[in-house]
Amino acid sequence: AAQWAAGHSGGGSRARCAMGRKKKDTEKNDGAPTCPNSHALERRVADGDYECDVCSGDIGSGVCFFGCSPCDYSLCNTCYIKVATGELELNRPAPARHDVPADVITGQRIDPDVAELCEHFTIEDRIMLKLNEVMRDRHATFGSDMEKLWEELSHARSPAGLLMAKIRQIQDGSFVGKVAAPKEVQRLIDKYRLDNDARTKLTGFICSRTESQDKDLYEIERRLETSGNPSATVMMMIVKLHRGEKLPEPLRGTPHRDFADLAGGNPRGGGGGSGGGGGIG
Repeated sequence: AAQWAAGHSGGGSRARCAMGRKKKDTEKNDGAPTCPNSHALERRVADGDYECDVCSGDIGSGVCFFGCSPCDYSLCNTCYIKVATGELELNRPAPARHDVPADVITGQRIDPDVAELCEHFTIEDRIMLKLNEVMRDRHATFGSDMEKLWEELSHARSPAGLLMAKIRQIQDGSFVGKVAAPKEVQRLIDKYRLDNDARTKLTGFICSRTESQDKDLYEIERRLETSGNPSATVMMMIVKLHRGEKLPEPLRGTPHRDFADLAGGNPRGGGGGSGGGGGIG
């Protein structure tokens, strides 16, 4: 404590008050504890629930602690004093390659593509670490997996929530990266002019259900033939098929002319609609 106080004129109480202000000269730290990136820690009052990055103890709202905002690093008062007095020594991450970012707390190397994705969608560090961990063993599909994640997160209301769901899918083996649509799937995409979200989810869904692909496509197309909103119908069918729920009966009627005439007046489109309706009745 003497070494820390000696570097701050005016006594211990005045030195502690100075920690509440952001220092302009962070290079002259005079032995005070720092974050793993050597940034000076500032004395703060918790505006929510925090956790000490050393002892994992809870830092409740309204409690004083020492932290580094850029690195999301926190020390409780007890650990700060132990570090300042030399009773506790912080583990510093090994120097990382400049071209590969590393987590400031664990020192774990973060894949640049993972880091870029998480930075773009403002994904918190704990989720980035989970994604980095599950992607380590997916060398064969890494590129297509990341492309699929970019595409799906771009349409998500809550990118962080969706990414956690995708991480669980990767863990249980049900996640399928960006792949070329099979011939029959592409036929439906073109015939019914599915939007980007619907075509992406349909392709991934069908490719993940190899044992029931033909049956799934048959059931989906039966409902598309008389649907006024094919993209929405596809999304609804994917959910129901995935959950194993009872499928709605196809609507009766003539298919929309845009879909029937897409192939230049191909009678297959119009015939399919009336034939489908008659078969059900």
